[in-house]
Amino acid sequence: MTEYTWPDGVDDPTAEDIRHAWPTTVNALPIGTAVTGKAIGRQPFGVFVRIDGVPKALGLAEIFAAPAGTVPPPLGFTINGTVVAHADHNCQVRLRLTDWGGKSAPLPLEPNERLADREALSGFLRLLRQDYEASGDQWENRTLDSFLEALEAWVADAPGWYANHGQELPREGDWAFMARALSAARFYE
Repeated sequence: MTEYTWPDGVDDPTAEDIRHAWPTTVNALPIGTAVTGKAIGRQPFGVFVRIDGVPKALGLAEIFAAPAGTVPPPLGFTINGTVVAHADHNCQVRLRLTDWGGKSAPLPLEPNERLADREALSGFLRLLRQDYEASGDQWENRTLDSFLEALEAWVADAPGWYANHGQELPREGDWAFMARALSAARFYE
């Protein structure tokens, strides 16, 4: 991806607007609500969305929840998705997009998803490899050295990722945790 940008357009809500309107936003967009909107910011970790009908809301769809081979859609892209969480600490509406602008098999990366066994992890790794073959030039961490450095950092910071999604890091670990960690290493800084 070559174009990273934060939301800062004339029509985009300011941080103060978003904080002030947060209680109204949460009431207007309960978990499970279908939404539409426009991509107003792109980062390696996902896309920021101006949500239609709620002008002071800021949505975030994380790349971790995207299908294999996905990069954040371009600015102005019309999105469709579902509200999956509210991040009170930064007043963001977490979204799961139904269309990232491409077609691929989904990777199991939602915080509450689990991989059942070793075979499921193996299948995930196959999809991750196919993602690299199809769009590795768009990964933030393309060399083994930078990938492993990002993997180490994401695993160390994983409790914060889970907390941001209203979950606790699984004590016993699970196959999906490892899949999330490997996937995150593509873009994590």
